[in-house]
Amino acid sequence: MRWFSQWPEQQVRVVRWVLLTGWCLLILSLLIPALTLPTSLAPGCEPNAVECLLHRQPGNRLFWGVVVPTGLLILVVGSHEFWRRICPLAFVSQAARSLGIQRKVANKKGRLEPVKVKPDSWLGRHHVQLQWTLLIAGLCLRLLVVNSSPIGLALLLILTLAAAALVGWFYAGKAWCQYICPMGPVQTILTGQRSALGGAAHIGSTSKITQSMCRSIADSGKEQSACVACQASCIDIDSERHYWQFLRGKRGLAWAWYSYPGLILMFFELMMAVEAHMAPQDSELTYLRDGRWAFDATLPARALDPLHSWLPFPRLVVIPLLLVLAGWISVALFQGLERAFVHQYQKLGLPGAADLAVSRTRLLATFFSINFFFWFVDPSQGAFGPHGAQWMRSLVLAISAIVLFRSWARDQSTYRRESTTDSLRRQLQQLPDLDAALDGRRLQDLSAQEVFTLAKALPAAVRGRASEIYQGVIRDLIRNGSLDRAAALVDLEELRQSLQLSEEDHHAAIRFLAADEPSLLQLDERTLQLQQLREEAFAEVVEDFLATSGLQTLDAASLPAPLQTRLERLKLDSGLEEADAERVLSRFHSTGDLARLRLQTRLQQFMQERACLLVLQDHASDQVLLNPLALAMEQRLNGIADLLPPDVLESELEQTPDQSSSLDEALDMLWMDPDPDTAGWVLMVERLIRPEIVASRLQSGRPGLGSSMFLDSQLKGQKHRDHDEFPHLAKSSLFRDLLPSGLLWVAEHGWLKSWSAGEAVNRKNLIFLILRGGATETTDGGQLVQHDVGSVMGAMEVISGEPSMSKLQASPDGLNVFAFPVHAFDELLQRSSHFSHGLLRQLAKRLKRSGETPMGAPV
Repeated sequence: MRWFSQWPEQQVRVVRWVLLTGWCLLILSLLIPALTLPTSLAPGCEPNAVECLLHRQPGNRLFWGVVVPTGLLILVVGSHEFWRRICPLAFVSQAARSLGIQRKVANKKGRLEPVKVKPDSWLGRHHVQLQWTLLIAGLCLRLLVVNSSPIGLALLLILTLAAAALVGWFYAGKAWCQYICPMGPVQTILTGQRSALGGAAHIGSTSKITQSMCRSIADSGKEQSACVACQASCIDIDSERHYWQFLRGKRGLAWAWYSYPGLILMFFELMMAVEAHMAPQDSELTYLRDGRWAFDATLPARALDPLHSWLPFPRLVVIPLLLVLAGWISVALFQGLERAFVHQYQKLGLPGAADLAVSRTRLLATFFSINFFFWFVDPSQGAFGPHGAQWMRSLVLAISAIVLFRSWARDQSTYRRESTTDSLRRQLQQLPDLDAALDGRRLQDLSAQEVFTLAKALPAAVRGRASEIYQGVIRDLIRNGSLDRAAALVDLEELRQSLQLSEEDHHAAIRFLAADEPSLLQLDERTLQLQQLREEAFAEVVEDFLATSGLQTLDAASLPAPLQTRLERLKLDSGLEEADAERVLSRFHSTGDLARLRLQTRLQQFMQERACLLVLQDHASDQVLLNPLALAMEQRLNGIADLLPPDVLESELEQTPDQSSSLDEALDMLWMDPDPDTAGWVLMVERLIRPEIVASRLQSGRPGLGSSMFLDSQLKGQKHRDHDEFPHLAKSSLFRDLLPSGLLWVAEHGWLKSWSAGEAVNRKNLIFLILRGGATETTDGGQLVQHDVGSVMGAMEVISGEPSMSKLQASPDGLNVFAFPVHAFDELLQRSSHFSHGLLRQLAKRLKRSGETPMGAPV
């Protein structure tokens, strides 16, 4: 349900003002209690009279008995989107931004911009612990001082409003909600993956503004995003992504989540213990649910009284200790349950057993927290009759059970699959004549499995666009932060299978994106999310600028001076770097201008990588291990060449390269190649030819890029078992066209074999690469053929399908070979286009000299 996120901002603002006004009137009623007491109800009225109960402390009863439980009820029964959009404290925290008086500091380029909480700052790392500490302190304060003290509650509410306003002035975004407010973690816990009526932001959303994102209203009246990415994986943007992102690694969140049920139980137990005026006929639950505690004017002086006769210690000490103890006991119980889940799921062989156990344990903690709270509290305060509270508890129980059931079977792979499906839908919609394959159904109505099946069964006419579809999905997922680039190869395996693509196609897609939109792969997830939000917000501002100025396209140079000044002000306010702002503005240029800008960028990158390729090819003559890296650079260059117009490419290739490069620059570029085996090969080569650079290479790492077993071994300084064979494989006529990943695959599927001098050699179903020594072959016609180091034997026989009857004998120096099985040769033909193309070149040469060499002779 997306109604809450699509609720017009103008109407929401009215609701916020109403709630804020009510908050202020509540404070006023607490400060001037005499104004709220009817003259017929004097302070000396009968203590058990209902009228006296209702009017003795009406402000306290309204806030603690109605306002707080209703807020939690909205989160449980409704949606976090609804509450976080109308919360009066969140509204107050945005006052400084709305008034234009928010604190700003100069960035590195001297531009003033609002201050955001840095993720590596103390507040960024410890905010959950701070918020949970404030929550426990607030519970203690309520039990000891403000539960039924009008002045105490009024001061607390005033202090909270002031704190929200101050934090909103000091930090940008929803810093109060995300980093300070004690109810922030509570909202995370009660929301879980998604509230009962919460919308799924990662599926089918056509708006850039999702859930409870910060938003503003442009001069044209259009809503636009005001998000500044104050927190990565924000609950206001996508609550389920926030849930999975912080399933592990969020300091303090696990303790807060598991301790919440225990805190609730202990709080209400202490609530009944500290109140001294419970009427004899009242049960403890009636006392709590009907708000009769409001009659007990708790005084600060009672904080030093003992809690019980059998516990002769001051409440000021005992209450905090008991709350913390209850939290620890609750944590221990749920951690035990989590370990039991892990053991059971691992026994069943479920994938992601540990994460699944954490998720389900948290869901149970949420379920118990909700129902424990509403067992003791009636938000209606008896307004619906004697059975109203029971109906309320039954409603909460039913809805929380439905949410638990809905969330129980979900895991991170389910969320990722749905996100991928949504992106895949958008790519498939661009295909022509797709309606015929849908048999009258709409693409939006297909389930995730049906969309993947559709991709697998694409008509032959559009099958050639599978790589384009895959590239579009990756671009979409990286842009919206749904894809971890380091794990993309594994996460998108199912999609590749549906599109009949290989791992090599994945690496090619990443290289394409690196060439077409380098910033996508150069920035970390938080920075990329921040930049995307800023760019989209700036784009909306520019759209509004064009609409109000009556312009169709943007040509900054020809704008009148007032409009140029206004545009520069908009660029400054966006917080974007100059280059990023210009890239957004380029969207609104005429098509010709945009095409020229993109062509210029691609051409510059082509020239740079072409210079690197020439350097690698030049050095490969001395260091044969550089040859696979030259091929990797050539592959990158071909990817860029495919993006250039043929006439521009031909003109560039005819010219002598005017851009120089160095081996260091070329290796630096390949170190950041999407293929981790290429990066591992770079590290292996550097240990041989320039070991002094390895330490800095290890320190810099490959942020956001994946790894492999080979790269991991090179990072650890381990020598590969086939290290000594790599030079022979790299310069052999059969394998020299393979990339590093291909050579590693060949090395993994082959083995070393040796024969003594004069020994007969059997090479049935094997292809040989001679490493040391040699062999003499006697052909069917009695001709002697000598094979030396580097020779390949048997490959052409496999291709021609004509097994040779010649005899082979080890030379006087013996024979050491790298043996490669025929079945692996066939598989290599299928998996590596580079190998197939190289083999075709060899066959072409072979045909030219077929008159000189018998067809069955070895290569």
